[in-house]
Amino acid sequence: MSLDRKTGALLAAACGLALQAPPIDYELDLFGTHASGSLAHLHVGLLLALAMLFRDRIYLRVTFVSLYVGWLSRAWSQDYSASIMILSLPLYLAMYGWTVLCARRMGWPKAERRVERDDVARFALIGLLAYPFGWAVPDYVLYLLFPTWDPIGALNDALQTFFAEHFGISILTLPLVLLVSERPRRRDSLSMADGMVWAMLTLGIGANVLLALALERSGSGFDLVASLLDYRFALVAILTWCALRLDVRAVMPILVAVQLLLVIALAEARPRVADPLDVLGLLKIAFELGVLQLLIVLLLIVNRDREDLLAHLREESQREAITGLRNLNGLRADAAQRRPLPEDIGYLLLANLDSLTGGFGLRAQEALMQGVARRLADALESYHMGTGQFALLARHDAPTEWDEVLKSLERFEFRYAGETLRLTAYLGVAALPGGRADEIDAALDAASTAAQDAALHGETAPMHARAAQRDASSASRDALALGSLALARVRAREIELYFQPIMRLDEGRDQPLRSGEILCRLRANDGTLLLPHMFLREIEARGRSSELDIAVVECLFRWIRECSNVELPRLGVNLTGRSVTSETFRAALLRLLDAAPVAASTLCFEVTETEAIARFDAARRLLEELRARGCLIALDDFGVGTQSLERLRELPFDIVKIDGSFVRGIAARGRDYDLVCASVAVARACRAEIVAEYVESDEIAAVLRELGVCWGQGDYFGAAAPLETMLARRVPA
Repeated sequence: MSLDRKTGALLAAACGLALQAPPIDYELDLFGTHASGSLAHLHVGLLLALAMLFRDRIYLRVTFVSLYVGWLSRAWSQDYSASIMILSLPLYLAMYGWTVLCARRMGWPKAERRVERDDVARFALIGLLAYPFGWAVPDYVLYLLFPTWDPIGALNDALQTFFAEHFGISILTLPLVLLVSERPRRRDSLSMADGMVWAMLTLGIGANVLLALALERSGSGFDLVASLLDYRFALVAILTWCALRLDVRAVMPILVAVQLLLVIALAEARPRVADPLDVLGLLKIAFELGVLQLLIVLLLIVNRDREDLLAHLREESQREAITGLRNLNGLRADAAQRRPLPEDIGYLLLANLDSLTGGFGLRAQEALMQGVARRLADALESYHMGTGQFALLARHDAPTEWDEVLKSLERFEFRYAGETLRLTAYLGVAALPGGRADEIDAALDAASTAAQDAALHGETAPMHARAAQRDASSASRDALALGSLALARVRAREIELYFQPIMRLDEGRDQPLRSGEILCRLRANDGTLLLPHMFLREIEARGRSSELDIAVVECLFRWIRECSNVELPRLGVNLTGRSVTSETFRAALLRLLDAAPVAASTLCFEVTETEAIARFDAARRLLEELRARGCLIALDDFGVGTQSLERLRELPFDIVKIDGSFVRGIAARGRDYDLVCASVAVARACRAEIVAEYVESDEIAAVLRELGVCWGQGDYFGAAAPLETMLARRVPA
């Protein structure tokens, strides 16, 4: 409930008058002079708090006026002289200015009423020392107006005022500022450990209090209230626990109550301060109470700042830094807090963003993402999943009209740099059965797979996820994991080299090894052997096939060095399309060949026909350099991708390997037979040796011999096996 300023000012004034009344009596007798009064002027603590909290000075002014009127009434009842009552007005005005000045010197009032760590140090110096000292000076001045002026008595009275103001400020000011300025915070429920701490403290303090009561009743002169000072360190422990576990709005009243109780106990323990040693003892207690309060406040501030930092980091982790839009973490957090969840979740794909970035730059892409989120903001909460991809959740519980969402985006005109662009959007939708993180992720995967299918098939309507798509999504994740494993094995050079022989078709199957192809195998974590078709596509999709090629050559050369006594046949090594065009690969391969442990003529590098034609200039340059060093060149998978016989004629190859997809059906003497005949004719025209792949039977071998094919590769002559096993067979000298 908020109060208007006048009502608030009157309430503050009433509180000030009420805080003037409760006495905490003690006496200060120094050097034969006497001063009595309250040990804590709580109303002064209220004045400083009002000056710190409110820019509108009506609260402070009305409270000062009420306190001055209250003082005049007491002075009248105690027969103060008229001159003192008249001169007290300018002194009160001076103290009003002093209060405002001290608050400003401490940096208050602030635009954002928030106590920081530096405020505690300024409060300790100004609030607890300078400000009460300033109140003691007018009291000293007033004492001078008495007819029988006594400088020692004036000092005694000013000292009493200093202690009263100091304790009043210590008890009330900073706790009240924190109570008003700090916002309530959500706390976790208390744990069993918290209960054990409270039980131990309660038992310990309870036993001591019972003992104290027994001593008090025994007539031994023991004072229970005065003995509370002996428990101040236990109270520190309790307050520390409260500061760590409770909200500040609960801690501050407890802190005020504890300090007030300790000051009352101090007045009971030392009702009369009669010499300088007693004054030093009073200063010591005042110092301890001040340190107690400041430590608890600092602990609260540090704990609050830590929580704010964690909350800020949590919020930052839920937003994308560039666009400021909420991300997957934000989606999970919102879904965990929202009940009930919508029936389904959408996944949006925006097409042709590469053209936008290329034409207008990254800022245009950022502006587009923000514009799309604003376009959908009325009905949907957008979560940015990556460039041009959004997860969509309805803001309301009614079913979402996904067709209208897609049409709205198609009508959206994105304006940037004077140009107007329209979006091409694809939308996938999946059911959202529950609120658990795994369920949300599964639904999001299904929706994204549906959106990708919509983009693949050019669907202009939202595509709803099916079970088959979810299975495909799972398969994609498995393939991604396998690709990561394969790349790690390649980079660690954990490659197993296999060898498949290439035999002459006009000799028996027990002929010696003259030639063969080096094949790559990897191992899964469970020891399963991974064949190329299981991992090669993922490696190529990541653009790392040249890493695989260079790793195979390095492993092959290492094996040859370790087995220097083995006679080697001609070894075929595959090169992928990316390797053919990579300058980095070219330099690395030529460097390896310069230090090769085998003659260059032993090596035959195989390049697929499709890649060789598609990357003609780069392929020809590399192949000519390899051939110049003495290496042989084979054109692999011939017949699959022939596009230009003219280009094919210009490539420097020595061997043509006819693709096995044609060879398998050659015995039927149908279209495959005709295509192999044509391939043989082309190879002969290019004066190249011919190798047929996938020779799997004696019947296929016979047809190939009939066509004049000299070499065959396939299970008919031997399946691929570890390199060291195959080369144990006799190699002709």
